[in-house]
Amino acid sequence: MPRLSIPVKTLLAGGIGYLAALAASTWAMVHYELDPEALFFFWPLKDLLLAGRILFALLFFVAAAYFFLERPLVRLNRAMTKAGEGDFLIRAEKTGRNEVGLLAENFNRMLSQLTDLSARKIQADHDLITAQEELKYKRRLEEKNRVIASTNRTLENLVRDLTVLYEIGQNINQTVELQPLYDLVCAVLKKHLRLENFSLMIWDERRQILEVKAAFGFEQGPPVEPTGVAGGEGIAGQVLQTGRPVYVPDIQSDPRRVKRGPDVYGCVYAAPLHFKGRTFGVANFGRECPDGFFKHDMKILTLVANQIALAMANAQLYTQTRELSVTDELTGVFNRRHFNQVLQLEWKRAVRFKRELSVLMIDIDFFKKYNDTFGHPKGDEALKKMGRLLDKNLREVDTVARFGGEEFVALLPDTDKRGALAVAEKLRHLVQEQVKCITVSIGVATFPEDVKEMDDLIDHADIALYDAKDQGRNRVYVFKAHRKEPHLKPAGEEKPEADDDSKSRLVH
Repeated sequence: MPRLSIPVKTLLAGGIGYLAALAASTWAMVHYELDPEALFFFWPLKDLLLAGRILFALLFFVAAAYFFLERPLVRLNRAMTKAGEGDFLIRAEKTGRNEVGLLAENFNRMLSQLTDLSARKIQADHDLITAQEELKYKRRLEEKNRVIASTNRTLENLVRDLTVLYEIGQNINQTVELQPLYDLVCAVLKKHLRLENFSLMIWDERRQILEVKAAFGFEQGPPVEPTGVAGGEGIAGQVLQTGRPVYVPDIQSDPRRVKRGPDVYGCVYAAPLHFKGRTFGVANFGRECPDGFFKHDMKILTLVANQIALAMANAQLYTQTRELSVTDELTGVFNRRHFNQVLQLEWKRAVRFKRELSVLMIDIDFFKKYNDTFGHPKGDEALKKMGRLLDKNLREVDTVARFGGEEFVALLPDTDKRGALAVAEKLRHLVQEQVKCITVSIGVATFPEDVKEMDDLIDHADIALYDAKDQGRNRVYVFKAHRKEPHLKPAGEEKPEADDDSKSRLVH
């Protein structure tokens, strides 16, 4: 259907109106049988009919203008106003294929494009926001992955460190003997830690020095002289004095370095050995390269030092407990129980290898009178001096013990009767000279000359002791089966010269 413009539609509407008025007037003339020629000559009526036709045509024209032009334009304007307010979903009403209809169609097409653009923009914004969120989450995820990776590395290092610490702890706690423990610490640390050198120093309270007990990695010997260092001297002395670890990145340039002993190169981390708030030693960890320890390494080494300290403390406690179990608390020599154990071992050895074995029973003369005169504290002091004197003047293979009260007993392996007599006489003279107002009587018995059974060895030495007391005290008697005259003369008389064997027995 061809497109009709608005002017054509308006003119057609006016023409239709005029034709309608003409048709109406013609119908009226026919219906009412009016003579057209008479009407033609009647001018007022003629003009009236013409005016009516024109008016009727104008009414049609105005109506056509309203319906075909004004109303569509108003609707189009309303749609454009809403579109201007941002409502791109509104559409203008199509009024046909005329100028306003084409304008509405183009406007609707434009709105459709704007709607598409807006939708694409919204989608693009949404995609952008989504991409930004994904990027943000991706960054967060990457950050979390980095944190997880770092945590995993930390955990792996921690597990490895804990494994090393566990293995070190397990290994160094395999023994409670001090000297084997020193060697074991070096072997374990050398196996599990990347150390070029190490030294373990323990404070000697009696000598007041920090002494090297174990070391490795020093080709020319320990890092200091065997005598060790004094408290507060050098790096180790400072650690012992302060109880705090010290890290030296380059030992050669440090003024605190002790210059005795071989040269030491590289870095040193000196950690204190603590137990119950007391610092009793120093562990020196070394690497040959300067600045070779990191903070993490030093933390691990501190924990290792703590484990060493605990193992050392346990070993020392074990040693002290063992000594207390076999040592007489007052005199410091062995107790009777330990003496009996040693006697059984030495007896079996003497029987098996056919060796001599002698026993000295030693008793302080008139000790009750000494206590009554000087008091029990002085009596205890005298017993302590006796214990120290006997222990100091016997061989390492000999065993001296407190047998009970003021009695002591000494076990002399590989010693015949003459040698035992010489030792007994030497001890008697030493007591008389060094312990004020104290003398001793000593009984001697020897296997196999005097006894055949182990129990008889102590009994026969005790019999000889009572013989010495019966003969006036402060003398040495050997066991004699028929209680003959004493072998040695009382004190004050000329002492017999010891033969070569006896003299050699006096030398320690």
